[in-house]
Amino acid sequence: MLKKLWGTMFLLSSIYSYGTTIYQFENGIPKNIKSINTSRLKITNEKYKDGNHSLKWNFNKNDSISILGDVGYSTFKDGGKEKARSSYSMWIYNKKPIDDKLIVQFKKNGIVKTSFPINMNFTGWRTMWVQYDRDMTGTPEEGMDEITFIAPNTSGEILIDQVIPSVLIDPRHNARDEQVPFVNLPADDAVNAHWMALYKNYNLIKYHKDNKPLTEKEIVSIKSIEDKFFNEIIKKVSVNKDIIEKKKEQLKEYKKINLEFIKRLVIYKNITSEERENIKYVPTKEFGIFLRELGYMYHSTNNIKEKNEIYSIFQNALNYMYDQGWTKGSSQGTIHHLGYQFREIYQGVFLMKTPLLKNNNLEKAREMVTWYSAMGIIYTDPNSMRGINIDILNTMLPGMLTAILLNDNINKEAQELTQFNKYLTKAITYSPGVIGGFKKDGSVFHHMQNYPAYGKGAFEGLTPIIYYLGGTPYGIKGVAYNIVKNSLLMSRIYSNKFNYLLTLTGRHPNNKFKIDDSGFKYTALGGENGVDKELAEAYLRLTPNGKDANKFKNLGFSPEKAPNGSWTMNMGSLQLHRRGEWLAGVKGYSRYLVGNETYIKNNLFGRYMSYGTFQILQDSLEQSGFVQEGWNWSHYPGTTAINLPLDKLKSNISQVDIYSGVEEMLLSDETYSGGNSLNGNGMFAMKLHEHPKYNGSHRARKSVFFFDNRAILLGSNIENNDAIHETHTTLFQNYLGQNNIIKENKIYKENTLLLDSQNNLYKIKNNEVVYSKDLQHSLDQNTGKPTKNNFELAYINHGKSPKNGTYEYAILIKGDKKSQRNFEKNSNYKVLNQDYSSHIVEDNISKMRGYAFFEKSSLQNDKFIKTIDTPSLILLSPEKDTLDISFVDPDLRLYEGIDKSQYDKNGLMKEVSIYSRNWKGNDGLPHTSTLTLKGKYKLKIGKNVKLKTDKNNTILEITSTYGTPVKIKLIKTK
Repeated sequence: MLKKLWGTMFLLSSIYSYGTTIYQFENGIPKNIKSINTSRLKITNEKYKDGNHSLKWNFNKNDSISILGDVGYSTFKDGGKEKARSSYSMWIYNKKPIDDKLIVQFKKNGIVKTSFPINMNFTGWRTMWVQYDRDMTGTPEEGMDEITFIAPNTSGEILIDQVIPSVLIDPRHNARDEQVPFVNLPADDAVNAHWMALYKNYNLIKYHKDNKPLTEKEIVSIKSIEDKFFNEIIKKVSVNKDIIEKKKEQLKEYKKINLEFIKRLVIYKNITSEERENIKYVPTKEFGIFLRELGYMYHSTNNIKEKNEIYSIFQNALNYMYDQGWTKGSSQGTIHHLGYQFREIYQGVFLMKTPLLKNNNLEKAREMVTWYSAMGIIYTDPNSMRGINIDILNTMLPGMLTAILLNDNINKEAQELTQFNKYLTKAITYSPGVIGGFKKDGSVFHHMQNYPAYGKGAFEGLTPIIYYLGGTPYGIKGVAYNIVKNSLLMSRIYSNKFNYLLTLTGRHPNNKFKIDDSGFKYTALGGENGVDKELAEAYLRLTPNGKDANKFKNLGFSPEKAPNGSWTMNMGSLQLHRRGEWLAGVKGYSRYLVGNETYIKNNLFGRYMSYGTFQILQDSLEQSGFVQEGWNWSHYPGTTAINLPLDKLKSNISQVDIYSGVEEMLLSDETYSGGNSLNGNGMFAMKLHEHPKYNGSHRARKSVFFFDNRAILLGSNIENNDAIHETHTTLFQNYLGQNNIIKENKIYKENTLLLDSQNNLYKIKNNEVVYSKDLQHSLDQNTGKPTKNNFELAYINHGKSPKNGTYEYAILIKGDKKSQRNFEKNSNYKVLNQDYSSHIVEDNISKMRGYAFFEKSSLQNDKFIKTIDTPSLILLSPEKDTLDISFVDPDLRLYEGIDKSQYDKNGLMKEVSIYSRNWKGNDGLPHTSTLTLKGKYKLKIGKNVKLKTDKNNTILEITSTYGTPVKIKLIKTK
């Protein structure tokens, strides 16, 4: 049950070291600690933060303590891989609040170089992470040789433990609070402000006394919200004397050690292993589960004695929590990513609202929940909002609602629910650029990209709240509701049924992350005008026998048919195509959209994830051919990439600036990558250019055209200077299961037909094709450990150092025997052009044409288009007297020209953090493209389109933003 962190400690007596030194006070008072009155210093075991002892200091006014020896401060070296800065850390236990400050000074040769104050108006434990060169007064210097504590302007007693004079801490993570409100002020407006700005957010809260009585409807609505919330989290459990006694013993064991937040543990990373047993802790998440279980127990018995005993344990647990510094006003050194560990604590406190109120203990618990949930965010100036951070929806929003529902004053609760509604209504909007939040194409952005794994978490946090508030004056309605609805509905487009495309898995390319059907249920139930039909029927398709399915069926709803058609999500450089029960998707990246997200222990070989990845998905990822064990990371289907051994493909990761973590998120310098859709069909095209961090000579121009159940894939201008490794365009890679297989290894030199194990028929023209079926060896994407599995793999071999390489192949997706025979004879398409400027394909059946214009172009012999002045994607569907057009300018145009800070003095692209880009929150600039058509037409449909004629031509001026398809219908004129 109890977990231990085995950290390391360096116990000082008279030895001092440069670097991470920790004073634990386990072996007496170190000889280098001096005091004006040493008799007032002693070692105690009353309270401690590690080991079993701390230093007790009984002080009088103006007393001081000094720690002699090299402080260990090191000046930050700009330009290196290490971005962390020297910070000071310590724990203080205060028995009684003191209305004054403790001053911490850092001296060199007796002269104060830098210092900071600590507000002492608290009880219990407090800690702080104070960065030397940003948060302190004065100028720190290497070689500082003394730390002095100057007592407050009164007498008192405190305990001191775990003093760390200097430790390297990521500068984004130091957190200010009521004891050190000057720490890391930039965090209040940083990307991670939702985690870090607790002090700021708490102080935004405004409450005004309102004597106006609530209406009966408001009172009933508030009770309805509380009841829904309670019923959603409550659980019936067994309660008896033995179980209650076990909970008492569990708390007794907890109180022997410390309640810790795992993100704080980073400060122990560089210490030795000699005293690891000195650091023992209870993780906050485990403690929250303990509190919630007590809440379950309280509501699972009607025995008053048992209820009182359970509440007594709960209150003692809260008191222990407060004593550990988990209380309003304390940030624990860092609070970064706290929301993931605090959910159960919020729920436990809410379940115990009634006895807390009865015993006059509710207010302190409510303030604690209000502080850590950052509930004050709801008072953010609406004019400063630019969308909502997904982490807030995922981990903080339920805590905010909990804080509101913990009010014992119904008028105050009503005011905060009203403010909560105003905040969500304003925040749930379309965010600009690539910053987090919702996008018009249905993308849910986090980490500056379309990120379904975080979208899932956002829906899990937000949609129950839409349900709780639904049907009340505080419900989410109108535009905000429809934005959430649209994004939910799109999540079942890029997934099939629950697994989303491999290229959308971010730093987790495995089969563990799936969309969650509960979001459809909750949002349907929270509909503005009763249950939402679309969402209810989408839920029934996903989960026809789910626990809530009968509720919808009894209301007359039935499962929707599988969505069929083609969808463009250019904020994610993504094209989706569905027929029957299958999904095909293709994805790229650009100078605005990162191609991969790789951490030290995640997605180590993910460089090629967005190199035009083309995946066919039916049922689960495994059933569709992917398992990560044994997967060849050089061969994502559809990609054109250099076939590197995994030791060379593995990412070389570093922290490139103070805005990012230790990660890799590479950008291209190309603006052209995106899709287009028209009348249920679609296309995709990209200019692929690998980042110079690896091989900046690798380029290709790639396109995909979807016509019904066929996909045509073209490549041109494939080139790089790698004379050692071949370049491959991967056709498919499919997991074959655990059974023994007959090995195959074939090379096809000319036109080739291949039927893969997924029943997709590939027709490849004029390329060398390599096919193998074997036990495939690889490395785990997280750990780098060897993996293996049976796979089939097919790819087009462009050879080493290709120049002007090309490919052409077509796929019949999930065809029956008859359609496969017909496809073998005639695949019913024509390639009209395939070069540097454009790829043009016509479907012989529908007569639809797709144009991937990589450059502005003038066509000599095309039936429809004469000129286009903008690199674009165009789909044309001609009828007898009409012409349907879908036009896309795939350049998101978040900035014009080049971002000079991304290039070195030689004009070579550097690795930069997407978080550091000053254009990341820019709105896309509108751009007007001029398309000249042969023949005369008049405009029937076309928003943001102007038409004029010139001789026998029709000139369309088309204005678009964010790569959004512009739909146009023209009528022929004589």
